[in-house]
Amino acid sequence: MRLAGFIVEAEFSDFVGSPPAYGKEQIWETLMALHELKMPTIMLWPNADAGSEDISTGMRTFREKLQPEYIRFYKNFPIETYVRLMLLCACTVGNSSAPIREGAFLGVPAVNIGTRQEGRDRGPNVLDVEYDRRAILDGIRRQIAHGRYASDPLYGDGAAGPRIADALARAPLSVQKRLVFTQPA
Repeated sequence: MRLAGFIVEAEFSDFVGSPPAYGKEQIWETLMALHELKMPTIMLWPNADAGSEDISTGMRTFREKLQPEYIRFYKNFPIETYVRLMLLCACTVGNSSAPIREGAFLGVPAVNIGTRQEGRDRGPNVLDVEYDRRAILDGIRRQIAHGRYASDPLYGDGAAGPRIADALARAPLSVQKRLVFTQPA
């Protein structure tokens, strides 16, 4: 089964000086794009950053009004489950760094929405769009049509642990500080 994975986090930078309920407007644009697709979707609730309550309110309103059978909402997953789910996604959608970091290595197509990840290096698997349902929908369709990307080791190749252990095993050890303990008289 092909899934659209959706991970959303509050964009604090977008909330500064923004009108009230800005997060609700952002999430609504995204949810309406997903509603048009009606693709099986796993959606995670936002993290606890500033603005997340507006996003959660928008998600609850959408869920209660439209009762989308194609979306399943989850709080979080263990990392092993999360990565397996990413591998099942035809495309990830949202503003989390996971599709940028882990998604590059896994080759998972990603639609990154908004400015939250601005300035972060990206692999070719990431397509950036604004909070506009047409742009989001177009981005999702383009990424699904593209399909999987080649693995990009931009954020590592999965073998950092053994390399670090090897470097530490070969590093010369030296004592820089001596502690002297004296017995009380």
